[in-house]
Amino acid sequence: MRIHIDSTLLARIRLALRQAAQDFLLVPNISLIDFGSPRHGGQIAEHEGAIRVHVYQKLDPVSLEYAVAAGETRPIPKYIGGFPTDVLEGKYRLQPTISQRVASSLPRRGALPFSPSTSDSRARRADPLEGGISISSERHYTYGTLGGLVKDRTSGAPMILSNWHVLAGDWMALPGQKIYQPGRLDGGKAGDTVATLTRDAMSVNLDAAVARLTGSRRLINHQFKLARVNGVGQAQLGIEVVKSGRRTDITYGRVTGIEGVTRLRYGTLKRVIQGVITIEQRQFDEIVSGPGDSGAWWLDTATHRAVGLHFAGSNDPERALALDMGRVLDALQVDIV
Repeated sequence: MRIHIDSTLLARIRLALRQAAQDFLLVPNISLIDFGSPRHGGQIAEHEGAIRVHVYQKLDPVSLEYAVAAGETRPIPKYIGGFPTDVLEGKYRLQPTISQRVASSLPRRGALPFSPSTSDSRARRADPLEGGISISSERHYTYGTLGGLVKDRTSGAPMILSNWHVLAGDWMALPGQKIYQPGRLDGGKAGDTVATLTRDAMSVNLDAAVARLTGSRRLINHQFKLARVNGVGQAQLGIEVVKSGRRTDITYGRVTGIEGVTRLRYGTLKRVIQGVITIEQRQFDEIVSGPGDSGAWWLDTATHRAVGLHFAGSNDPERALALDMGRVLDALQVDIV
């Protein structure tokens, strides 16, 4: 049985998370704080809820004592804001692509995100465009994922919605920067320009941006090899989700955390990112995401409504982080077509 979160409970959760973030988010050993399903004996308890503190490394009592004395961490109380706490390990990073040379040198141990079953068709020049294919800015030799089609709430102009670190990529990026499809690492050049950077949501702690289509190619409301998107939905604890990503193709997961806040490195800076959804494997050894999937849309498998914008992940344990889609749309003043 899943937890039913009504407006009253959600307000309590947000208050407790705000308190937890103020007290612990700047602690060096802490990577993410969210509300979700705790673990007992390694098993997810979907009928329970807790303030979950994700740490880079769990410490034994002696190491914890030394780390606290050195100011590297703080002991987590059993309750925060009236909710029990749970401590998880997780090292999260943004997920634009890594170079093929680096990817080929990584160790293989079973089904890892670095050994994907990605079809080359995601890396090709697409016409019409759709979500789940290769894209990048003109300034970066990389690729991410084209998220999908949205329209400006004021002008109705069609736009691409993806991550800030995919469409902009650095703090020097200005509106008008060209967006290539396919991305530069997949061979994209100036002649493959399909959109221009319009605005982003980093000022409100959301790694999201939109780019206005040039009209050179049409973008349809469909996810590559998956389905049409049926508008926007709300991520609920326990629901199963699916995404179409440039790197790892079609992958599935289960929402285990909501309302999260994290600090991630963007170049030389660490930025606070809010509205984070945590997605985990449905079963052991299942791939959830990998480098190059940044910008993909997570859909509720039951309704095909978009609930999250993928932006980061962890390899061990295998998890994905997404941004709450409703927050992203409101921040950017766009709607899913």
